Amino acid sequence: MNTLHFYVNGDIDADRLTFVKADLMAMSHVHNVEIGKGTPREVMIDVDEHSNMTMSLLDHLNDVGLKAEISYS
Repeated sequence: MNTLHFYVNGDIDADRLTFVKADLMAMSHVHNVEIGKGTPREVMIDVDEHSNMTMSLLDHLNDVGLKAEISYS
C-alpha cells in the first residue's frame, strides 16, 4: 500500500470534509483517507501499491473545488 500526500487550501467546513472523504473512499483502489487540520490541510490517501492514482486523485480534489498540490518526499 502507498500513501499519497496532498495539501489543499480553501475554506472547508465539517460537512464538506465528510463529503470529500466519502467521495474519495468510494473510488476504486482507495483504502483510507485522512484529512488533517489547519491551513493548508494535509490529505493522506492510502491506495493499492501498484495503482497509478496520483493524477486522478489530484484532478478529483481540484474538481470538488479544493486547490490541491502534491507533496513529494
